[in-house]
Amino acid sequence: MPIQSDVPPTPVPDAHSKGKIRAKLFQKSKLFVALYLLVLPTTLSLLIFSYYPKIDVFLMSFFRWQPPTVQEFIGLRNFKEAFSDPMFWQSFKLVGILLVANLFKLWPGILAAIALNRVKNDRLRYLIQVCFVIPMIIPAMVFLLIWKNFYDPDFGLVNRFLNLTGGMHLLDWMDTAMPRLSESLAPLQAGIISPIFGGIGGMIILGAFIFAASKRKQHNASRWGDYLTLLAGASILPLFNVFMGIQADPTDFKVLLAAIVVILWMFACACRMQGAWIAWPFLLLGGIGVFWQELWRLPLAMFVALTIFELIRLKKDDYAAGPYFKTIAGLLIGIGVAFIFLGNIWTQPNGQFANGSPAWLGNKDLVIPAILFWGFPWVGTVGVLIYLSGLQNISEDVYEAAQLDGVSPLGMIFKIELPLIMTQVRINLIFMTIGTLTTYEIFLILLGPDGGPGGKGMVPGLYMFSAAFTEGRFGYACALGMVLFVIILLLTIVYQKYVKVEK
Repeated sequence: MPIQSDVPPTPVPDAHSKGKIRAKLFQKSKLFVALYLLVLPTTLSLLIFSYYPKIDVFLMSFFRWQPPTVQEFIGLRNFKEAFSDPMFWQSFKLVGILLVANLFKLWPGILAAIALNRVKNDRLRYLIQVCFVIPMIIPAMVFLLIWKNFYDPDFGLVNRFLNLTGGMHLLDWMDTAMPRLSESLAPLQAGIISPIFGGIGGMIILGAFIFAASKRKQHNASRWGDYLTLLAGASILPLFNVFMGIQADPTDFKVLLAAIVVILWMFACACRMQGAWIAWPFLLLGGIGVFWQELWRLPLAMFVALTIFELIRLKKDDYAAGPYFKTIAGLLIGIGVAFIFLGNIWTQPNGQFANGSPAWLGNKDLVIPAILFWGFPWVGTVGVLIYLSGLQNISEDVYEAAQLDGVSPLGMIFKIELPLIMTQVRINLIFMTIGTLTTYEIFLILLGPDGGPGGKGMVPGLYMFSAAFTEGRFGYACALGMVLFVIILLLTIVYQKYVKVEK
């Protein structure tokens, strides 16, 4: 007798149901094909006009070529020359100054967006937004030429404004006072800071090391191995310099290659340091630049920073130790920055302000201040709109809760609005960094292809432009572009990790 199963038999699809399935699949495939066809022109345009030129730049960086005739494969020779080119690395000094200055220049745009968001009248807010957008229709070249006219020694708006408001007399007084202040600070710098820290840069690097070390959260036994690994990596370049007999010459390709190896090694080692691990390679790179003439100070500074960290953590937990680390690091960095601005920038009188018509773009001592002041009041249209989009996404319930807690309008900026638009701040930081490192049009129009008097206005983008279109070295310019691309990529990774909204 056959055994009957309680499991119902699996239904066999008939021809009608199979037809329905095929019809649904056909309809979906038609939709996908239509969507892909709509995206195809944009994709092809990106591949042809955006990605292909960049891939071609990478390939051509291995060639010596001048379109359309000369083309010779030379391998890594362009990159070797780039790493040993002092003028190229010299151009990063101005970029570093501009990056620091642009961090402060972000604030006018943030405050303008906050003020605009707080306007209650919809029509008035719309009118102000239109006023912000109108400058976008002015061609950038016209904007640059207008600013170049502002700096004219005889008829420029800058000198006329300074003479009218008495600012020129203040600058003339500072032209005497600042060198005297620099002279009075020199014995302190030479007698205390240089012997102890190896210079002002050493003081700043030590503060940065302490701050980075304090980001380690776990205080377990594995940290000793991590410390030894970091110190060993920091000691490679000094030992290499001693045993190989290579002089501390920044243009020496062998030393530069060893420095790159050290940075890559430190990047791998620092992954174990938790917290600020991604910042350690940049700190080591800065330390190598600061202690180039006395590289033995590099592992010593790191040892001192780790020792201070351990001594404080021996007595305090992570929460209680945080303010101590911030105070020590902040004092070292703040004092170092103060010494740079007060004692190492305006060291000699330039005599340009007595007659009331200084040549801002024609004097090597005034070029950098002129570049820093360019674009005043530093309220960019795109930046304000990006901040405004983030502010408009903040719920009114958040503002009402803050008001019930007694938060003042000024406190709203730092406790509510600024923390909740850090995503937009990060976007603008990335755009600002890319623009600062790659832009050269401003300097080309204001100062010419040589970067103005003494090459004070030379930046990496302008140096690449000169190498390609003045010297005809297109392959070398491509290699410089690839080096710049790697630097921008690493800085972008840092922004992505550290500039974010705390949930």
